[in-house]
Amino acid sequence: MICKCREYKELLNQIKTARIPDEYLDKRINDFVTKIYQIKDSVRVAQYAKKIATGYVEQYLEMEDMGKGLYFYSNTKGSGKTLLSIAIVNELIIEYKIKSIYISVVNMLNEMKHSFSNKDPKRNFYNLIESFMQVPLLIMDDLGVEKTTDWSEEVLTQILDERMSYKRPTIITSNMPIQSLQNKYPDGRIKSRIEKMTFPVVMPEESVREIISKRENIEIAKMFSK
Repeated sequence: MICKCREYKELLNQIKTARIPDEYLDKRINDFVTKIYQIKDSVRVAQYAKKIATGYVEQYLEMEDMGKGLYFYSNTKGSGKTLLSIAIVNELIIEYKIKSIYISVVNMLNEMKHSFSNKDPKRNFYNLIESFMQVPLLIMDDLGVEKTTDWSEEVLTQILDERMSYKRPTIITSNMPIQSLQNKYPDGRIKSRIEKMTFPVVMPEESVREIISKRENIEIAKMFSK
């Protein structure tokens, strides 16, 4: 029998292997606090998003069979999209030991660009794009903030097409609704694939990051005034 401390270390290592940023390593869905939003409508929207996140984890095996992920969107930076999407992944790693990769779309594209000059065969373009296409669960953060080129659109299309074809769930965050992706990616293939692959979840148009930052600064000010 594996002791709980060892089991926890193994889970933590798996979360780190998923490239989860340090500030989100221990985040769970219950850490997504809806009461922190100050606008009444934001609280309602956040509660719905949290309900979807909880249901997704509970019914993940069915979602996996369908190849369905989630698409969190809000025009406001710091609205909680990244926190909630990573919290879902952490829950799934704990529950199902599922292999995952979290990465922002900007970093994804930059890594693949730099791979052309990378002498390490394990980090060449083919291996990188294969890892994003084949990982059982992929989290693509901030889709749409990257500079769009024919190359970047083609690369993203390849990744999404492969994942859609083999029903590998993908969780995506973005600053725009799915319908607006047509304007960002005029070829249209990215929008159509994401429509098929994900369930859209609107997030509050309020920055929880700003609220937390203000509260932290108030506490710091109190410390300095002692």
